[in-house]
Amino acid sequence: MFRVPTDMAIGLPHGGVGWDPLAFSAMTAGKRRGSFPSARRSTRRVVLVIVGVVVFAIVVAEVAADVVNSGAIAARVAAQTYVAEVVPVIDESSMLAATMSLVRNGTGSLDRTGLEADLGRLVAGTSASVAELGTLGVAAPISRSAQLLKATLTDRADAARTLTGAIELAIGPAASAGGSAVSALPASVVRARARAATLIINAGGELMSSDRDYRSFVTSLPRSSKSDRLPVSKWVTQPALWGAAPVTTWVAQLSGGAKLRIHEVLSIVAVTVQPPVVRITGLPTATTFATTTSTSTSTSTTTTLTTIPGTTTSPTTTSTSTTTSSTTTTLQLPPLESTSVLPPTHQVSVVLVVANAGNAQISGVWAAASVVAESAVSRNPGSSSPIHSTAVGIGGLAPGSSVEVTLRPLAVAAGDSYELWVSVGTGQLPARPVTSPSKGVGQTDEVRIRVASE
Repeated sequence: MFRVPTDMAIGLPHGGVGWDPLAFSAMTAGKRRGSFPSARRSTRRVVLVIVGVVVFAIVVAEVAADVVNSGAIAARVAAQTYVAEVVPVIDESSMLAATMSLVRNGTGSLDRTGLEADLGRLVAGTSASVAELGTLGVAAPISRSAQLLKATLTDRADAARTLTGAIELAIGPAASAGGSAVSALPASVVRARARAATLIINAGGELMSSDRDYRSFVTSLPRSSKSDRLPVSKWVTQPALWGAAPVTTWVAQLSGGAKLRIHEVLSIVAVTVQPPVVRITGLPTATTFATTTSTSTSTSTTTTLTTIPGTTTSPTTTSTSTTTSSTTTTLQLPPLESTSVLPPTHQVSVVLVVANAGNAQISGVWAAASVVAESAVSRNPGSSSPIHSTAVGIGGLAPGSSVEVTLRPLAVAAGDSYELWVSVGTGQLPARPVTSPSKGVGQTDEVRIRVASE
């Protein structure tokens, strides 16, 4: 049965003094009621913490997703920008393929000047493409892609230089002496042609390698870069043409082509004197313009070859054909049979225009003028003292180019007559007066002048 606690059991003073049953019941009831709100508060805290963690995780996941998405968008934009930037570079390289095809297949229609101009465009154009790629300023989406495109353009530049050196060797005198039949050629010519063929085959290999590298470059780019916008770029459409047999035949055509041989022609196209002529005596009545007879010599020679990869070249002079002809040039001086009268003066200056009328660069060009007093020569034919001369170096002249040259004034005396010699030539600057046609490439004009008395 239930037993009410004693005084000792509930902590009251022994003997029941001060013990109140109602107060005891209220106290115990309050304790029982206070335990339930505390438990509910603990559960609420746990729930709130869980909810907060879940929300935080969702926020972090969203931020991470946004970062990933923005990174992917930036990478896609960068890749598409790279493709857009390299398209013009590739287009310029591809346009040069037509020039390469003309060089390889148009031997019969090209002369030496045209062929060398095309080769020059190939070398300059391919080198410019490599340089332009290096300054692009936009990174490739994949480093492998950048390496493949660089290899493509570099191979084409190397091939252009190799081919240029090979063709210069094939059309030079070392490989073109004699006929085109191999059995009739000296051993040195056969070796030169074989060397040219080897270089051309190497150039073809570099071009085919560049085409493979370009195809690999296109496939290496991610789809997001829109690589389908890249143009087709193929330099070798007929690989068989770069094989040993076709190349050997091509070298023989290059070496035997008459239009591809070196022709050096240096000429005087105009001459004037200062002070100007006041009158001309001894002219034929039928003459309506001033002319002068000149002797011009053109010689097929070898100039310094373009540097060929793997070889060392040096200037060599080999005369293959020499023609001398008398030409009539319209000048501002009369023919040899007449005499040009100058106003009283103590010096005369000669101005002439020199032109390279050949198909090859001419180096070491000079111009010279000499006056020989006829009165002194007639008194002492063996004397060389009455000759005054001057000369000046011009340098190199490209095919088809010309230059105006003013020579240092020559001393003359009033009342005297002179023979005036004007010459152009190549090599060392003349140390002595030039009063006869120069050897090798050049031209000499002669005219009589007389200085009026004061």
